[in-house]
Amino acid sequence: MYISTVRGLYHFVTRNSGFSGRTVHSVILSLGYYKWGTKEDFLELSCDLQNCSNYGANIGFSGFTYYQDTLAFSKKHRHDIVKHMEKSAAELGTDIISMVQNFGVFRNSEKPTASEIGKALWGSPRHSYELVTLYNVCAWYALEEIAHTWQKYLEAHPALEEKLSA
Repeated sequence: MYISTVRGLYHFVTRNSGFSGRTVHSVILSLGYYKWGTKEDFLELSCDLQNCSNYGANIGFSGFTYYQDTLAFSKKHRHDIVKHMEKSAAELGTDIISMVQNFGVFRNSEKPTASEIGKALWGSPRHSYELVTLYNVCAWYALEEIAHTWQKYLEAHPALEEKLSA
């Protein structure tokens, strides 16, 4: 099956990423695209996801740059993000706290404590201001994992990947 629409991309990622359709849809919207977008939108979204997969969310993407956006996204999709993180941690043979502490964004800074991660992932959202960095990381995690899912599709379809690289 060759995907050539934003809607097709949405369906593929929803089936293969481990995230709900609601979260995938929010990522697409946050990036500035709509499920019923044009062919140009599809190509631009594909390119954005490919860049995110290759270079990480921290290079800056619409809807994932400012704390107010990432905070709102993380709070809205926290259950889905945590579920995905738990599954990923289990697949890696580690726990979710260790996995988050070892995210690359913390490579050159102080790692968050287990308590801080616990509050961000399972606690009350009223702690949001003091945990804004962790909420940001959660939003980036969702974006990057969705981008990696799309990158796998592109790798299986080199003609489309080549078209995006041109």
